[in-house]
Amino acid sequence: MISRRKFMRLFNAIIVFSFIGLIVVFLQKPRTSISNSADAGRPFVEDVLLAEQWQASKAAELVLNASSAATFQAQYHNISISNVSLQNTPLSADQILSSVNFLNDHREVLNTDKFGPPTSSKSVIVVQVHSRIEYLRYLIDTLSKAKGIEDALLIFSHDLSSAAINELVRSIRFCRVIQIFYPYNIQIFPNIYPGQDPNDCPEKIGKEKAKTIKCNNWQHPDKYGNYRVAKLTQIKQHWWWKVNYVFDGIVKNYGLTNSYVLLLEEDHYVSPDFLHVLYLMIENREKYCSTCEVLSLGFYLKNYKTYHSDIDKLGVHPWFSSKHNMGMAINLATWESIRNCSDMFCSYDDYNWDWSLLQVSLKCMERKMRVIFAKAPRVIHVGDCGVHTHRCAVHNAADSARQLFEQVNESLFPALLTVKETSRRMLKPSKPNGGWGDLRDHKLCLTNSNPFVNNSD
Repeated sequence: MISRRKFMRLFNAIIVFSFIGLIVVFLQKPRTSISNSADAGRPFVEDVLLAEQWQASKAAELVLNASSAATFQAQYHNISISNVSLQNTPLSADQILSSVNFLNDHREVLNTDKFGPPTSSKSVIVVQVHSRIEYLRYLIDTLSKAKGIEDALLIFSHDLSSAAINELVRSIRFCRVIQIFYPYNIQIFPNIYPGQDPNDCPEKIGKEKAKTIKCNNWQHPDKYGNYRVAKLTQIKQHWWWKVNYVFDGIVKNYGLTNSYVLLLEEDHYVSPDFLHVLYLMIENREKYCSTCEVLSLGFYLKNYKTYHSDIDKLGVHPWFSSKHNMGMAINLATWESIRNCSDMFCSYDDYNWDWSLLQVSLKCMERKMRVIFAKAPRVIHVGDCGVHTHRCAVHNAADSARQLFEQVNESLFPALLTVKETSRRMLKPSKPNGGWGDLRDHKLCLTNSNPFVNNSD
């Protein structure tokens, strides 16, 4: 049995990282079902959540208004739990990470009362979420209208917690839903690594000046002499952690090892027949391209003039990051081959996960990855407003995608797909984009390769 002292420390940490609003939603809505993982639903966890409801809700009110662990602790000293007052007791980084890992490992699976356990899921869909709720609303709306979505397990992976986003996700009623949270995020650690430490080197300072002022990471700029930017490196870190976590902690745990995992992002927009097309690709992969490791529902078109005529057509190419990184679906065997190249992915000097993955494909994997892709994409990128672009209108691209799918509505759900374009010509990879010279990022990335190694405490 876990000691009371250790248990109380763990519970206090869990409250801290109810993850800015998560516990509030837990307490406000009835629990429909709990993950059937080995540890899920332990009696002591249920007892504590019930017995300490008032204290947890008060703590969660503070969490909602706190931007970091530090600001939360500054307000938390007045909350007393089971007659044990924290008295401003600081929480260590290990405790914080343990609390987030605990929440992930004891994740709730929503809507199993309606759709059955996750073990019966036909497909696994993973959405990487940051903060753009306007785009996420569009994605969720299009997912809700897709045929066959009721058979899917829909996973949202967050690197930021927002009460509004949590409420939106937990309001989904059209399929099974899981939320997971990337622990090493800059919302939790805004002023220390992996966030932007005040003593970290400014991006453009130059190595000589960085050496003079002895900023933290002066010895490790990228190949262009620039230093890391936390909000950019987090995207690659989150992507790598997310896929490792999903395959190890969810796919394997629920016996879904024969399923493909479809990777989406918050600013994607899907067609009503995207699952129909995915299933046709999976069922006929041996015929289309038996050696293709990746299926892709997304493809970047300059215009949509041939969309209708290509509605039932596929292409087979070498996988290339800037063409086939959207709506990717991979299975466990492919993922294990990628993960065997963790060292290269985690050390390649590019803050973009897709360009890093291209290097893995070209220089590390047993053979270069090939892809079957939909020539009329069923996943469309509508995120005109993003990390690098701010002068934009959120709804423009989404409206265009909606109109496109309405125009071809009668031709969706083709009975057959045929390969009409095959190429073995590999495009020339671009030079690395940099932004990934800091050895701390390399080390954290390798840690994220095995998200369950240190989760036992």
